[in-house]
Amino acid sequence: MPSLLAAMLLLAACGNGEDTATGNGDIPDGPTIEIRGQDFSEAITLAEVYAQYLESLGYPVDIQTPAGFRVEAISDLEAGTLNMIVDYIGGSQAQLAPDSEPSSDPDEVMEVIRDAYADIDATVLDYTPAVDGDAFVVRGDLEAETISDVADMGLVLGASAQCFERPQCFIGFTEVYGIEFADTQTIEFGPILGEALAAEEVDAVVWNDTAPQIEEFGFKVLEDDLGIFPAQNIAPILANELIEAYGDDLVDAINELSAMITTDDLLAWNFETDIEFRESDDVAREWLEEQGLL
Repeated sequence: MPSLLAAMLLLAACGNGEDTATGNGDIPDGPTIEIRGQDFSEAITLAEVYAQYLESLGYPVDIQTPAGFRVEAISDLEAGTLNMIVDYIGGSQAQLAPDSEPSSDPDEVMEVIRDAYADIDATVLDYTPAVDGDAFVVRGDLEAETISDVADMGLVLGASAQCFERPQCFIGFTEVYGIEFADTQTIEFGPILGEALAAEEVDAVVWNDTAPQIEEFGFKVLEDDLGIFPAQNIAPILANELIEAYGDDLVDAINELSAMITTDDLLAWNFETDIEFRESDDVAREWLEEQGLL
């Protein structure tokens, strides 16, 4: 009989984890963290890094299939389909506060987007040291060093559909720089931009300066000498329901991870996914293991 009582007490003790979402007594009960990468390799890897790290800490995480871009991510955050996104702060500013002045100072950008995200019941956490800047990219043999240099060259521009709607992109090129393009082509954002540039289907593309193909193909990034491009550090954005449920422990864990991500990491990840054609989840896991986080 004593042994039966001891067994019952042991079973009762083991059942104490039922008040948590994960069985980890340090993590309070709360909603599943729903995160999804935007549909290009760097953003997918970033989402995997944050998701796998939080999952390893015991938080319930659902990594959704990558889809869409910033517009869809912010829309789904507001609708509650997602409760965590990872975005480039200047891009968030262009989307949420298009009439605000772009700035190369990330703290100034953060002042704008904090209020904008608060309006949709979300909070922007610390931005990373890593920067993935906007880039006006040309072939290496073009005789230009700044964007101003190409104003009268009659270039053919290739860019994603979103670029043609933004003052920090096509509108800025034409209205601030006064560039008269001979033609434009709408090209899906990603490696296909580099393919079009290399094949001389276009003369310039708007890309990200962490694209490994820039070095691989000897392309050149022109200086944004009139300063239309905003700071593009990376920041996680959380629905306030997550912070209310999990508190400062979740916020601190995410901020600590963000502080570790550098521009060199982005370049290395993109080389692995875009040149070596490795899967983002494997690249993310390997990096987390190298940092001693898994």
